[in-house]
Amino acid sequence: MKKSSIVSLVFAIILIVVGILLTSAGAYIGSPHSAVYNYGHGHFAYSMRYVVASPYSGTALSSFGHLSFDAGLVLMVIFVILQVNSHKDEKKLDEKARKADAEDMKRAKAEAVDVEAHETEKE
Repeated sequence: MKKSSIVSLVFAIILIVVGILLTSAGAYIGSPHSAVYNYGHGHFAYSMRYVVASPYSGTALSSFGHLSFDAGLVLMVIFVILQVNSHKDEKKLDEKARKADAEDMKRAKAEAVDVEAHETEKE
């Protein structure tokens, strides 16, 4: 695997996890929260319930979470494209190397000279 594809995979995983966390935090902050207060002792008691609803307080976190998650998905697609292209490049390089080796063997065979052994006479 190429370094660029590994880096894109790591960033994609990080962005997807951050996106999920930010979206869930935004949904939690934006949801209505209630509080119940009980006052009094004995015969005289009353309770109050407050519901705090702030619908826009978690919208920014939720939107940024969606953006981060989408960016992670896009990086996953880029990772797949890098992987597919690297395999094609490797196949092309292997094919070129095989052709070059075959041409070198043909050239070496054509240039080969038959060697004959000759005996020299001693004087």
